[in-house]
Amino acid sequence: MSALTALTPVGSEGTTRVRVQVPFDIRHSADLRQEFVAMLREGSGPVVVDLTASTVADQLGFATMLGAHARAARAGRRLRYAGADARTTRLLRRAGLTRLLHEGEGVAALEQDVAVS
Repeated sequence: MSALTALTPVGSEGTTRVRVQVPFDIRHSADLRQEFVAMLREGSGPVVVDLTASTVADQLGFATMLGAHARAARAGRRLRYAGADARTTRLLRRAGLTRLLHEGEGVAALEQDVAVS
């Protein structure tokens, strides 16, 4: 089973939404990295990553999450995270990376917010 599940593109800019189905941790980081690389190669435009079914479990997981953002930036794409739990949000805030959080607080807000992005 894929670590990422593609969701329907929404918004006028063709934003890609994906849902992470596994935790960002040492056990899943290689698979997640490969899935992000493939997704970024195949598409264009901004990406919103739905984290409602995932969390950052360890340091390697956090590095994988940041690496996905860096890869997207190098590919000329913007990547944001939505539906982050309290721990993941806290980690991003402590790292000074709140800009990576999608403005809408919850997956229900994604379609409305992404259309405006």
